[in-house]
Amino acid sequence: MKLFTKALFNAEQGAMLQTKTSFKSLCKFLYIPVFASLVSGSLAAQEADDKTKEKDADVERIIVTVERRTQDLQDLAGTAFAFSGEDLKSQGIQDITDISESIPGLEIGNNQGNVEVWIRGIGSSNNTELGDPAAATHLDGVYIPRPSGIGSAFFDISRVEVNVGPQGTLRGRNATAGSVNIIPWRPAIGQWNGSAEIEFGNYNQRAITGALNIPATDKLAFRIAGTKIDHDSYYNDVGPLDLELAEAADNLGLRFQALYEPTNDLSIYLSYDFAREQGTGYTGTNYALPLGLGIDPDDIEDPRDVVGRGFTPVQDTIHDGFKIEVTWDLGDALLEYNGSYRDLIYDYQAATPLSPDFPGVFEALDPLEQALDDFSRFQFLTDSESIIHELRLLSDDDASRLTYTAGVFLFDERQQTFLASAGDRGGFFQGAEFNQPNTDTDSFSVYADATYEFSADTRFTIGLRYTEDTKTRQGVNARYAFALGGFDVNTGNPFGCCMGARVGTEGFAFAGFGRSIYDPDQDGDGSVSDDEFLSFYFDGIAQFGERDTLDDIFANGITPGGADVRPACSDSDVTDNLICNQDGTHSFAVPISPNNSITVQDGRIDNSFVDWRLRLEHDLNNDQLVYGLIATGHKSGGFNDTFSDPTTGLTLAPTYQEESVTLFEFGSKNEFDWGDVPTTFNFSAFYNDYRDQVFTNLLSVEQALEFNSGAPVDPLDATPGALVVSFSFNAADSAIYGMQFDGKFELPYDINLSWTALWLEAEIEDSQDIQDSRFQADVAPDEAVFQSIDGNRLPRTPRYQLNASLSQIFDISSGTIDYVISAGWRDEQFLTIFNSIDYQNPDNPRRRLDDSVDAYWTVDAGLGYTHGDGALRFEAFANNLFDEVRTAATIITQFDNTRFFTRPRTFGVRMRYTY
Repeated sequence: MKLFTKALFNAEQGAMLQTKTSFKSLCKFLYIPVFASLVSGSLAAQEADDKTKEKDADVERIIVTVERRTQDLQDLAGTAFAFSGEDLKSQGIQDITDISESIPGLEIGNNQGNVEVWIRGIGSSNNTELGDPAAATHLDGVYIPRPSGIGSAFFDISRVEVNVGPQGTLRGRNATAGSVNIIPWRPAIGQWNGSAEIEFGNYNQRAITGALNIPATDKLAFRIAGTKIDHDSYYNDVGPLDLELAEAADNLGLRFQALYEPTNDLSIYLSYDFAREQGTGYTGTNYALPLGLGIDPDDIEDPRDVVGRGFTPVQDTIHDGFKIEVTWDLGDALLEYNGSYRDLIYDYQAATPLSPDFPGVFEALDPLEQALDDFSRFQFLTDSESIIHELRLLSDDDASRLTYTAGVFLFDERQQTFLASAGDRGGFFQGAEFNQPNTDTDSFSVYADATYEFSADTRFTIGLRYTEDTKTRQGVNARYAFALGGFDVNTGNPFGCCMGARVGTEGFAFAGFGRSIYDPDQDGDGSVSDDEFLSFYFDGIAQFGERDTLDDIFANGITPGGADVRPACSDSDVTDNLICNQDGTHSFAVPISPNNSITVQDGRIDNSFVDWRLRLEHDLNNDQLVYGLIATGHKSGGFNDTFSDPTTGLTLAPTYQEESVTLFEFGSKNEFDWGDVPTTFNFSAFYNDYRDQVFTNLLSVEQALEFNSGAPVDPLDATPGALVVSFSFNAADSAIYGMQFDGKFELPYDINLSWTALWLEAEIEDSQDIQDSRFQADVAPDEAVFQSIDGNRLPRTPRYQLNASLSQIFDISSGTIDYVISAGWRDEQFLTIFNSIDYQNPDNPRRRLDDSVDAYWTVDAGLGYTHGDGALRFEAFANNLFDEVRTAATIITQFDNTRFFTRPRTFGVRMRYTY
């Protein structure tokens, strides 16, 4: 197989429109690909003299399993992409998040360690235990419900396949956008071979990778592979602490596989993979300070030059799993069992940087010493265990006109999730905790998919899948706020409020899953007293920090105003105009709203849905295929945080229903000789009917009750310190449509030129008003109101997208040299559903609301030399050659404008020995 073969298949671009276009306009452009198909057919006919001929052996074949059967990519009546592992490595692609620059319509970002996959504008940013992805990620065919840490499994890879569009029939739940399958090499019986590779790159990157295939007998083989990769932080601390900040890596990946074929009819495949990602994780960069000073983010030279504070972030992610695959040849059919167990443990603690670097940043952070010594922190802790059982029956009779697949699928996930924060030095707010020890998901589905050949040239496919889902959760949510009294220097009031305290300093540790109290109402009287609130809070702290003061302040319980014995005071914030009283004490120390700040969680949803697909395909000749298909997919529904209705005393956990996508697609695939040049040209036109899209608001309990009852939501019903709940609901219907073209020219001298182009429209057509979550109701009640988003563009949907790749391999006296240059262009796009709109100042929008990403180019390149018989190889690579760093995800709230970025330019060299 030639190097750098990139199967850019049926991608989604073309039809260069400059304005928003209705779906009717799409039909007007269909004549372009239809005409092109006819022209290519004419050329093929001239070459073949109207005779049926075999496909040109010079055209390189790409074999994929996107429909869970082995087939030629050009024979697939649908849209998919496939990349070999060597192609990806040659361009310096290190993990799954880098692939998005190579596939139009695909966006993969890392949001605080959570891998988010979006395909043609369909995806999900709900990374909580209640959320589910909209694109199904698979490793070696196994569904990965939480893809964190999957990047370190990106070694010894045969290929990566991306199937575009809803895959509800074959892949099941949570594949409304499509699916991504990372496929490693498997053991080969009867072959001794292996490889060893070392790599060095910028950011002090050091990597070693190896694989060994062991033929134990003529019926049994093993494969062992592993990788170790380290690099320094992509961030640079320009402050005096000189901390190592986010995006440093210390990763390990291992894989053990066995293939046993005791007879010609029986195959047993076993696999275990282990990935551990340590380092400093992903904090992003908070632009709130420069935006507040009127500084244009575009004027900030490097978004990863920041002022660090507190401590170095710490990440520890372990993701491992077992798989067994048993295939029994029954003669005319194959019976296949797939079983798997996976476990993800994600633990991340960090203090976000203070600000990106800009002229005057240290003056703006005055008092600098206090800002640098702010240990406000957060911790994510997740443990997800999933078990899958699947039994499939596949036809295996080449002589039959009927090809079918039928099966039963069982999925079971058990989660523990913990998210907490501690607010060092700040008044009022001292932290939050979301602790869910039991979140369980059970899913059952049964499916069948069949293709019937009406003739040698015409085939019809019909598929059906029925799914039942159940999700439950028990836990607790809490927001901690304390009122600490001091002397107000402006008014002379000794009962000024509210001072801060120290919490989260060196040695601090949350209890996490070690908490013993999950119901703060210990006496069962239906309310939470001050003492019960304190007991609950202290139970959530495993150890206070060396310089913490909050534990000492409440060591003897609460201190009401006027108490004779008052706790010692230390002034943690010199900017709040509050100081300790003359006797060195707090005038009072009490929790704020103890009865309304902690809510026991108990939610459940049961839902069921049916997915189906219909497809008609016809071969015009051996080299031309036309097809039309309709396919559906569903993303599971869920429930919201539990909250109490004070008027009835009842607790509620309102549910939302599943999202659905129906795809209509028409396309053609063509291979022909353009002169003496073997040529591939494919196109597709598509329309996605996206229904019941879920959006999430952050509401106070009072507002959530109003919304759930259908009453108008009053932004004034949000008081400082009150518990805020995440409220999701089915809010919108959207239309996603466009056209995709791709092609390949196999030019003389072993030069290959591949390209893909996409035109994509993605618009919200019918939506309820949603709360402008960029504002906080208790701070900006006039702006944290419900607004219309009708007509807005879906996030992560550049209108025009283009990718092209040029590669060549040629002989020299001592071996071969090859190279690849890959370029991608993306039109401007938005990262949130609000599209940078400032509803209060539409003519002069505030920059802090800007979620747009300008159009950009990216270029990757690789150069290789293979010596002699191919055992020894040297490579040089550069990923993101021109250092085009863009925002990949953004979080905009009242006080934050945090942005996460694509990988900076990385380059390096590697040497590999194959034996």
